[in-house]
Amino acid sequence: MRNIITTLFKSKIEYMVVILSILMSLQVFGQWNFQIATNQEFNSNPFRLVNPYSDFISIFNIGIEREFEDFNILYFGSYSKFKESPDIDYYWHQFGFYQETESVIWGAYFEQRFNKVLNNYFNYLNYAAYAKKQFQLLNINWEANLSLNSMNYSEIPDFNNWIASTGLLGRKSFETKTTLIGTVIFNYKGFKNFNANIDSVSGTEFIYYNSENVNISQLVLNGRLAQSILENTGLALNFNYKTILSGSGFSASLIQSTYGDTELYDDPISQEGYSYGGTLTQILPSDITLKLNYTYLDKKYPAQGIYLSETEYQIDEARQDNQSIFSAAISKPIYFDNGNELNLNLNYYLINNKSNSYNFNYDINTLSFSLGYTF
Repeated sequence: MRNIITTLFKSKIEYMVVILSILMSLQVFGQWNFQIATNQEFNSNPFRLVNPYSDFISIFNIGIEREFEDFNILYFGSYSKFKESPDIDYYWHQFGFYQETESVIWGAYFEQRFNKVLNNYFNYLNYAAYAKKQFQLLNINWEANLSLNSMNYSEIPDFNNWIASTGLLGRKSFETKTTLIGTVIFNYKGFKNFNANIDSVSGTEFIYYNSENVNISQLVLNGRLAQSILENTGLALNFNYKTILSGSGFSASLIQSTYGDTELYDDPISQEGYSYGGTLTQILPSDITLKLNYTYLDKKYPAQGIYLSETEYQIDEARQDNQSIFSAAISKPIYFDNGNELNLNLNYYLINNKSNSYNFNYDINTLSFSLGYTF
């Protein structure tokens, strides 16, 4: 493990020092806000494989925001580079705007992912719009949400879809330093190029159908209890429940998982089940924050069959997964007199996924260090 950590960080130190030296010499440009960041990660199984292989992943991010009198525009870009698998390096970016008042925020954006030729079926263009409204009723703080998304895959148009989502969040705080948060969300996902005249069970190179009614409606319930235990210690407990009200969706069962995009093989709207977990937060001296988290998930995929072996696929039994996630994170902000900010983060994740489908039994260990500078 010591060799892994040394390899992960030592080769990046000189690069970080040079970049930070340049950035710290710059001044803030009026109403412009800039952020540059890097994340260096060792991942034991980045592609969630039964027979895993590890990789070192370097991610470089940039963020630019311009504040106008009535609205803001922003741009984010991210380049992911894989040491052992350079054929799947990719670039993602997003451009958008938003307007914010005392109780309302609304905006729109588009995002795009560019992959190399061997991985180009993950190329997509997504358009989205959203609105949020805050209000108070019965001594409870509420937030109503609405969003619309249009996802378009250039290489696999069968998966092109649109999503409408609406939700209501309620938050109530008490003198005991307790906060209760509850959320109700309704999601609807429609597939643009679906042919309703197909057989109820049919297959293509990438797709298996379980039902003619693939358009999905889903209800999501979230509950969160946050409690301040000591002056610098907090505990939060979470519960999540998902149920599909109609439809089943369809799955990209024959597309191998990739890093950074889970919709095709682990679509959150095409699944149902529950999860629970907790987060312990400790504020340490020098503004250092330590967070420990555990989450357990029980997930069912009505649109997916199961793999009996590496290649044998059975469509008349639905995939079901049980997943455990443990994470630990340490973060440290550094503030400068000119208003600039440097953030340091060290993160560890352990994921264990057990499934009745052969190809979805895997373990993942990740160790990462991220550094971000805002000016």
